[in-house]
Amino acid sequence: MTIDDENRKSHDELNKAFFERNSGKITDRHLDRTIDKAREITDKVKKIPALHKALKDVLLCLELIRDYRSGAYKDIAFWAIAAAVFGLLYLINPVELIPDVIPVIGYLDDVVILALILKLVKGDLDKYMAWRKTITEYENTFSRLLDRD
Repeated sequence: MTIDDENRKSHDELNKAFFERNSGKITDRHLDRTIDKAREITDKVKKIPALHKALKDVLLCLELIRDYRSGAYKDIAFWAIAAAVFGLLYLINPVELIPDVIPVIGYLDDVVILALILKLVKGDLDKYMAWRKTITEYENTFSRLLDRD
């Protein structure tokens, strides 16, 4: 492991620890707001060229939050949900570190924050995606069995 790898791992651990400590500040109201603002969040991602590659992960985060909130999926630490909620709501928050109206650099904070959050919850998103695939396969198989009768 190189020094850069060790530094990245250290930063990831610090970020994770931050969300573990502060996840209690994220409430059901924040989860509901994220779900309610899904269209606005995806529109913002589509508006920022540097985030176009992240659209799939943003949509997956929104589905994860929706399934977590409904109780369909709970196999995740709440700090990861809190991190995803924070990152997604930050995108549409009018009070930002760098206001979007500033030419050229206005979206820089959005890109950096979302990239950090997605990197932090990548393993959880992969696990959730595998769960979704299993559920979909099960539902398709069950549906085909019912169609035979």
